[in-house]
This record gives sequence, structure tokens and C-alpha cells, in this order.
Amino acid sequence: MASHLPEEARHLAGLREAGMLLEAYSPGGPGAVLILEVPDTADARSIAESLPLRAAGLIETELIGLHPLSF
Repeated sequence: MASHLPEEARHLAGLREAGMLLEAYSPGGPGAVLILEVPDTADARSIAESLPLRAAGLIETELIGLHPLSF
């Protein structure tokens, strides 16, 4: 996995520069939480599948759609 991390970092930086990756978090162990701003779930799925670690079969992804709360 380590040999793929530089490519993953470049890919994430490109998503951030394009305005699609808003935030990225580490849970303190394996994994990551990425906050994307995209028009729909299909776009989010496409981004997740394009991640180098996912394309290499090294990680799995889970999508959770978020919606603003109204008070």
C-alpha cells in the first residue's frame, strides 16, 4: 500500500484544487473520511472509484449522502 500513497495524495490534492474535496479526516487508524461536494451520489461514486488505492484493490469505499439540517 505504501508505494501507492504518493499517487493517492496527488489525486486527493487534485480533487481539492478542483473544489470537489472539501475536507479529509483520519479516524486515527486505517481509513479516511472524505467530505466531497458534488451534484449527486453518482459523481461521488465515480470519485471514490477513481481513487488510486481503490483502483488497485487496496481499499473499499462507502458512500454516505449528507443533507443540511433545518432547524
